[in-house]
Amino acid sequence: MMATWLRPWLLVPVAVGVLAAGQIWMSHLRYELALENQRVNTDRQETLQQSSTLRLELANLTRPERLRKTAQEKLGMAPPKPMQVVHL
Repeated sequence: MMATWLRPWLLVPVAVGVLAAGQIWMSHLRYELALENQRVNTDRQETLQQSSTLRLELANLTRPERLRKTAQEKLGMAPPKPMQVVHL
C-alpha cells in the first residue's frame, strides 16, 4: 500500500524533468534556427550585392558606344553603306 501512495509523488519530479528537458531542447532549436536565419540573411545580402555588380557590368558591356568600337576594332565591321541596305 505504501508503494501506491508514493507513485503520485514520483510523477511530479518526472514530469518536471521531462518539461525541463523539453524547454532546453526548444531553446536549442530556437538558437539553431536563429543561426540559420542569420546565415540565410547574409547569403541573401551577398547575392543581392553580386546581382547589383553583375547588372552594372552588363550595362557597361552592352553600351552602344562600346559595342560599336569593339565591332570596328576587333571584327573589322563598319556601318552599312547605302548600297548594302535592302528595303523590303
